Amino acid sequence: MVGCAVIGLRLLQLQVIEHGRWSRAAAAMQEKTVEVWPRRGAIYDRDGTVLAFDVKAMAIAIDSYNMTRPTKLVEILSKELRISATEVSSRVYRASYFTWIDRQVDLETARRIKTQAEDAGAYGLIFIDAWKRFYPQGKLASNLIGFVGADGEGLEGLELTHDEILRGTPARVRIVNGADGRTYSSDVLEEGEPGRDLHLTIDAGFQFVCEDEIQGGVSRLQAKAGMVVVLDPKTGEILAMAQDKTYNLNQFSSSTPAQRRNLAVNFMFEPGSVFKVFAGLAALEAGTVTPGDRFNGNDGIQVGGHTVHNADNWSYGTVTFARVIADSVNTAMVRVALDLGKDRLYHSLVDLGFGSPTGVDLPGEAKGILRDAKQWTDLDLASTSYGQSIAVTAIQLARGLAVIANGGSLVSPHVIQPDDSHERRRKTRTPPEVLSAEACATMKDLMVGVVKSGTGIHAAVDGFTVAGKTGTAQKAVAGKGYDSGVYTSLFGGMLPAEDPTYVIVVVLDEVGVGPVGGGSTAGPIFSNVATRWIRMGELLPVAVRP
Repeated sequence: MVGCAVIGLRLLQLQVIEHGRWSRAAAAMQEKTVEVWPRRGAIYDRDGTVLAFDVKAMAIAIDSYNMTRPTKLVEILSKELRISATEVSSRVYRASYFTWIDRQVDLETARRIKTQAEDAGAYGLIFIDAWKRFYPQGKLASNLIGFVGADGEGLEGLELTHDEILRGTPARVRIVNGADGRTYSSDVLEEGEPGRDLHLTIDAGFQFVCEDEIQGGVSRLQAKAGMVVVLDPKTGEILAMAQDKTYNLNQFSSSTPAQRRNLAVNFMFEPGSVFKVFAGLAALEAGTVTPGDRFNGNDGIQVGGHTVHNADNWSYGTVTFARVIADSVNTAMVRVALDLGKDRLYHSLVDLGFGSPTGVDLPGEAKGILRDAKQWTDLDLASTSYGQSIAVTAIQLARGLAVIANGGSLVSPHVIQPDDSHERRRKTRTPPEVLSAEACATMKDLMVGVVKSGTGIHAAVDGFTVAGKTGTAQKAVAGKGYDSGVYTSLFGGMLPAEDPTYVIVVVLDEVGVGPVGGGSTAGPIFSNVATRWIRMGELLPVAVRP
């Protein structure tokens, strides 16, 4: 009777008084609540072409306390997941009831792992339904789109900047394991919410053409790097943003930082003679010059104790302002800038957005370099007028040219289409008028002359009138000043010039074979991009997505 009483009291203690304690201990050993991310939102181009979406996958974890035949498990997992045995062992032998092995295993691989483990009597693996990111276009627009990490979190590009929209909210799942290493139940405690889709302004076809042309151009010209930006000057929509360095988004782990860098938004460079259109635009706006005004274009002008030269030390004699732009005459442009003055040039460049980020919805944007006019010398004023002592990005340059193309409005470049279903949607607003339509129209006409009979003849496009400007900027080398053998070569233009639908900027860094001039190098790439788009029947006014 005493023995029965002791047993009864012990049962009372365990089952009633200490029930909560032992229930929690059992749950700690047998149960695990984990967060599982739902389907991530897809990414589409402007016409609905899928650029990124989720496919069904399996997440695999392990209960190391209740596993059997761990050596066999390491062998199977290492072979099927292509992970070193050392790395797999560090996870398998970690003292825990739940350790992630891989959160994004394709279904076929997961089935093979499960079958092999069961056949070998190796238990302890936990399988949970999950999703895996897939990029059907491979390398296309990789520097824009970016990629997703193993935990479903965006790590680069749009996947990073719009992670909150794309990711959704996780589900909570309770996993119950037995002491034999088997999973007995998997219950959803809280349903997650799938991520929302993104619709881009990018046109996948245009993006392919631009990537193909810039990669071919960089290879042919032995350049260090190259990029192309295509912008709708009326809306600010980015239709293409391409560069020579790309990577396969489905194998992003093998890419390098240089391949993942988005040059169009974070590579700064001195723009060279392309910048003459902005200095000239400021002078037209201020009324200090007209297209017919004449200037001394001979080589060599003394400014601040330095001599400014024309390209190849060429003397042009007396030239009109129209020819200053068409033939890219440095010395005459300096005279225009000196008449304009520091303050008026500086404030016009600020109004055009130089020296400040454009606010494009992409990570890592550089703001460029534009020092305050109070710090300028006369030499700074002169050099800024032909695109030195200032630094820009390709997207800044495209936005500046868009002001000329649309008649004076400073648009906001963007790659995400406005969508009222997004809580963080871009608010539609009227872009500010920063220059007069008259000054912009006059400069656009002068830029037509650049392509018709000036330095940009290789950028011509059959059947269309092109307005553009070449640039060939010596690069500054640390400790050496400007290097006469190292250049940034570029061409920025718009077409059709009568009512521009596209602004296209082509930039080449350190062309390795001569001639290195922007008209001879970047100009033909501009022409090829536009010509191929015409042949595809797509060079038409850009339709705004409803």
